Amino acid sequence: MVIYMSSNNKTGALGAKVWSTVIMFGLIGQIAWVVENMYFSRFMQNEITRAPYATTLMVAFSAIFATLSTLIGGALCDRSGKRKLFICWGYVVWGFTIMMFALVPMKPGKDKVLPMVILVVVMDCIMSIIGSISNDASFNTWITDISNTANRARVDTVLAIMPLVALAVVFGGFDSLTNESATTDDWKKFFLILGVIPTVGGLLGLFIMKDKEGIVPNKNNTFWSDFTYSLQPNVIKENKMLYVCLAGNMVSAIAYQVYVNYLFNIVEGTLKIKNYIVPVGIIMVAAAVGSVLVSSAMDKKGKKHFYYPTIIAGIVGCIVIWFAKFFVDKNETAELIILIIGGILVIGVSLVMAGLFTASYRDYIPKGKEGLFQGCRMVMYVLVPMIIGPVVAQVIINAANKGVKDSNNIVYPMELFLGAAVIMFFAFIPAKKVRDNQPKMHDELMKKL
Repeated sequence: MVIYMSSNNKTGALGAKVWSTVIMFGLIGQIAWVVENMYFSRFMQNEITRAPYATTLMVAFSAIFATLSTLIGGALCDRSGKRKLFICWGYVVWGFTIMMFALVPMKPGKDKVLPMVILVVVMDCIMSIIGSISNDASFNTWITDISNTANRARVDTVLAIMPLVALAVVFGGFDSLTNESATTDDWKKFFLILGVIPTVGGLLGLFIMKDKEGIVPNKNNTFWSDFTYSLQPNVIKENKMLYVCLAGNMVSAIAYQVYVNYLFNIVEGTLKIKNYIVPVGIIMVAAAVGSVLVSSAMDKKGKKHFYYPTIIAGIVGCIVIWFAKFFVDKNETAELIILIIGGILVIGVSLVMAGLFTASYRDYIPKGKEGLFQGCRMVMYVLVPMIIGPVVAQVIINAANKGVKDSNNIVYPMELFLGAAVIMFFAFIPAKKVRDNQPKMHDELMKKL
């Protein structure tokens, strides 16, 4: 893969072909993850059971298998010196795992709920395994290959908004197949259509994607050593700041996981907003545009100036959106305005935080170890947040629904956002360390370009 540099050798400008590949695989991969991260939860809640334990189990086990798969995938990438084959063929299979959900029996009787929960959890884990090897491990390794410190804030923020763009695609085009009035046939259509997209994308990638030239297979260590590399105490000690960067986004991701798995049912059920396409669309567009503008400013002015304001904005956003509960069935206009303002802040901050800390993390990855450090990223970005976040959510939901015996009557409370706000405060701790250290690292890397 050719990286086109500007004449001053410092901007690290990427060519159109690189950007198109980044955007295509980034978007298609996130369309698949949107289905897994948001619509599988909605599917479980609407078609199997609303009991929070089911969603918690699905999210937690998916995270565990995704992490293990990324550790394996990262090791395979570095040992083989290849990324393209894992990415493209992985996307092809990934699509088929989504299509298989069309075969799941829906609306089970009470005696069949638990078996169906287990079936959906297992299928979700299989889907996560394939997606993690192809996207989380291989694609992210490829991104590290083709980017540098002069462009990583832009690249990673563009990638960070891809979930939002993907959500807009899925939400805008297919949400009617998944809402409260959706039929069994609607859900089947949803899974079949959305499964085709990664499969086709993977096939296209075989013709347009290229591995960066000069990557040499690294088989100096055993596979087990490579598999566990990023989790070894001596490696953590030698690359302390890398893990501090990961910790920053881990906190943000935990906060995000507290509410995201219940987001659609919060808007539709708790806030009782039936015509939610327009306000949600406004939130997504504004958050995406805002995060891109912020990322451009980060590359120009330095990431140092953005850690604290971003965290504060996230906390404020959670508190603002919580206030919407006081206007339910009283003032729909005020409810919508609060939802939009809070939603832009909450979603926008999650995007900026991901781009901000991921860009910083990539700066600290030792050359030749790009694949090996994808595992620790998954542990701290996915595994820990997707276990802790849903558990916190379950505690809040159970407390709010104390005494409710029929799971069909469970309400997902707005206090989920207050829980997220409390968690976001802890992001200040890693942010301070990264803020103090990162400018020095940035200057050192810029001199090498």
